[in-house]
Amino acid sequence: MRQEAQVVRVGEMMKIKILTPYILFLSLIFCTSGCVYLTHLDETLLLKSLQDNQNEMQSELGREENLFNKLEADIDNGRLAKAMPKNKIFQLYGEPSLCRQATRQSGIQETCIYRKPGGLSTSIILLNFDNQDKLSFWQIQNPDK
Repeated sequence: MRQEAQVVRVGEMMKIKILTPYILFLSLIFCTSGCVYLTHLDETLLLKSLQDNQNEMQSELGREENLFNKLEADIDNGRLAKAMPKNKIFQLYGEPSLCRQATRQSGIQETCIYRKPGGLSTSIILLNFDNQDKLSFWQIQNPDK
């Protein structure tokens, strides 16, 4: 029985001797790679935050472009009806880039501007609303054409 116990101990010790260099090597890798994160934690978190913000902005720009394209397609295909309430338009196509009081056109109270994301020389859709906040007419301005 003693010999069997000694054989088991010797076998276990051999396994430990074989695994020890690997365990030390892996421990060293984890410790040294973790040091970068620990010593520059604030900078790493700042970079992560900036990347998250960039991804969020790209996602929002994509969403705005899709809504603008939907509005433009609905105008081209005759699906945007005159006398549609302003709040329904905002639900369908999102909030406009800008709304301003109309001063020069009779019967028009407000003009809302939808701008395609992508710079200053992009397409613009002007939606004009009457005194009852119903769509009166629209205008598409394409600087490229």
